[in-house]
Amino acid sequence: MSRNIKKLKSWLAIGFVLSCSRALASEPQTLSELLENARAEKGMPGLRAAIRYPDGRIVRAAVGLGDREAGTPLDNTVGMPGGSTGKTFVAAVTMLLVEDGTLSLDDRASKWLGDTDWYAQLPNAEHIQVRHLLSHSSGIPDYPGTSGFRRAMIWRAIRHGSAKFDPEELIGYSLAKEPTFPVGQGYHYSDTGYLVLGRVIEAASGRSYYDLLKKRILHPQKLDGIRPQNKSVLTNIVPGYVSGARNLKKDGRMKFDPSSEWTGGGLVTTPTMLVKFFGALAEGRVVKPETLALMLKGEWQNPMEPSWRYGYGLFIYDDGKCFGHAGLWSGYRTDVRHYAASGLTVAVQTNRDGRMELENLLARLAAAAGELE
Repeated sequence: MSRNIKKLKSWLAIGFVLSCSRALASEPQTLSELLENARAEKGMPGLRAAIRYPDGRIVRAAVGLGDREAGTPLDNTVGMPGGSTGKTFVAAVTMLLVEDGTLSLDDRASKWLGDTDWYAQLPNAEHIQVRHLLSHSSGIPDYPGTSGFRRAMIWRAIRHGSAKFDPEELIGYSLAKEPTFPVGQGYHYSDTGYLVLGRVIEAASGRSYYDLLKKRILHPQKLDGIRPQNKSVLTNIVPGYVSGARNLKKDGRMKFDPSSEWTGGGLVTTPTMLVKFFGALAEGRVVKPETLALMLKGEWQNPMEPSWRYGYGLFIYDDGKCFGHAGLWSGYRTDVRHYAASGLTVAVQTNRDGRMELENLLARLAAAAGELE
C-alpha cells in the first residue's frame, strides 16, 4: 500500500471518529446501541466491548449471539481466545524478569538456548538478543506461511480432527531458512520469534511461562477472567465462526489445537480483562514506568513511518499517543488500545474472524466515551 493511500485512510478514519463524536454529542447512545450497529453492519454473530476510565470505572456491553446454532446471547464473562493480544503479556513477563536481573535485553538468546539441538539452525542465531525477539526485529521468518506447516496442518486436521504442535515443531519450520533481514535492521511479525522468547523465559527463570504469568501478573492484578490455552478443549468459551462456519467440533476441539499457540498468544480472555490489564500497564502497576517507556520505545523504526512502530509486545500508534495489540484466532478477533491523552482503555472482541477494521470501532468508542459514562 502506498504512503499516500495510508495517509488518506488515516484522514478518513480521523474524520469518521470526529463525525461520530459530533453526532453522539447531540444524540447520546448507549454502548449496546453502538455495538449493535457495528455488529449488524459487519454481520458478526456477537460483539462486545469494555471501556475503562482513568478512575478505574469500566463500562461494558455485549450484543448478538455467543452461539448462533443454540441461539445463546453473548455475554461479558464467557471466554474467547484472544489471539496475539497475549504477546503483550509475554512481553510484560519478560520485562519483569529484566527488572529482577534474571534477564537482560542485551542477553543473546544463545546464552539460554545454545545447548539445544535446534537453536544453531535458527536464522541469525548468533546475533539475536532478547530485545530483538520482543520487537519482531530478529529477522526470524514466521511459520504459518511455510509449506511444511500448511501440509502438516491439513494432514493432522484430516487424520486426527485437530492439528496439535509443540513449540519446537513450530520453531522447526523456520530453521535453516534465510533471515528476512540482518538482526535489528527491520521489522517482520513473527510468532516463531515469540515461541523462541518463551523458551528463553523458561530457561532463564527455571519456571513455566504460564506459572510465571499467573504469579507475576494474573493474580496480583486480579485478572481472574484470563486463562491459559493449555488444553486441547477449552471450556467456557463461545464458538467462533470462520467464513460463516462454526469452528468447534462436537467434542469441543478446533481445527488448530489452541494449546499450540503458547507464547504466540495463548490466552482465553474478555474485553473487561484486557482493559484492566492494559490500564494497569499504562499506570505503572504491572511494570515500572521506566520499563513501560522502554516497551514503548522499542527497537527498529521505519523512517518512512516514524509515528508507527512495534515496541516490546505493543503496537505503537501516533508516536506513543496510543498503544495496544490486536489478536486473531480462527473464528475470533480481538483488539485493545490505550489512549494516553484521555487515559481511556478500550477493548473489543467478536466471535467472527476476517477483515473487520476493529481499529475504527475502537476509535469510535473512545470518541464516544464521554457520552457512555
